[in-house]
Amino acid sequence: MTINSENAYLSKRYTNMINAKFSTAVVVAAILFGTVSCGTAKTPEMQKYEARQEILEQNLKVNKLKMEYEEELLVNNKLRQEARSLSETAENKSDNFSVSNNPQKVADTAADTRKHLNRAEKAIRELVKSDRKLARIQKQIDREKTKAEGMVRQIEYVKPE
Repeated sequence: MTINSENAYLSKRYTNMINAKFSTAVVVAAILFGTVSCGTAKTPEMQKYEARQEILEQNLKVNKLKMEYEEELLVNNKLRQEARSLSETAENKSDNFSVSNNPQKVADTAADTRKHLNRAEKAIRELVKSDRKLARIQKQIDREKTKAEGMVRQIEYVKPE
């Protein structure tokens, strides 16, 4: 064999190997494409069940938010009572504030009144934070309920084939 005929032989051999690998890759790709395209087809009944599962998950979110709302409402009521009592105490202290001849007594009374006013102010700030949190949670509940209702309407209007 000459060098040219040997190169031609090797060239044909490599070409045949590449063609065999390429045709194997094409067959494997065709099989994968066939299984993927056939495997993703869902029956309308299956789609309906999946949609119902999504609705249940959405309702679970709503229920969790409602529980969080109720817990925060308990905290809010407690803060409201505390703020009311501290405000009344601070108001009584400030209304009963009187000036006397003893400067030390006046300073002590003023410091005591200031402490009560600061406590009342802090309780009111916490109450406002709690009110804002309740409003935020209520908005989330309304948003999630709207999503769930939209999903229910979609299921009702889809007719199985």
